[in-house]
Amino acid sequence: MEQAIKKPAITGIDGVYIPVANRKQAEQWYIEHLGLEYGGDYLLAGKQEVFLRERLDERALFFRTNEWLTSGDSYEMPVICFRTSNIDGLYEHAHSNGIRAEDMITHSWFKEFDLYDPDGNKLKVWQPNE
Repeated sequence: MEQAIKKPAITGIDGVYIPVANRKQAEQWYIEHLGLEYGGDYLLAGKQEVFLRERLDERALFFRTNEWLTSGDSYEMPVICFRTSNIDGLYEHAHSNGIRAEDMITHSWFKEFDLYDPDGNKLKVWQPNE
């Protein structure tokens, strides 16, 4: 009897990598403003590992697409989307601390907004409705 060969498959995302100019300063910013936790060589967003790595160029995380907005207009798409349980509080914190943040958008089943870290990386934050 032949054994079935198991097809290789991705089982999850182990970590994300964010380019920064100064790792220590960026770690402090992500801890202070987004509530990530220090995990040693990485930060933790829940159980997700977030690695901040010093970049050798000026590239930031985002790309342009016309496949996001219902209007079909061009949109600067974040590469990373964080989930939160207090989007209103995080949005207010961003504004009161001078963090560049775009308008909150309320959809039928979730809220979202985009913000930028000090290195120009665009991040999305969302929260499903209760």
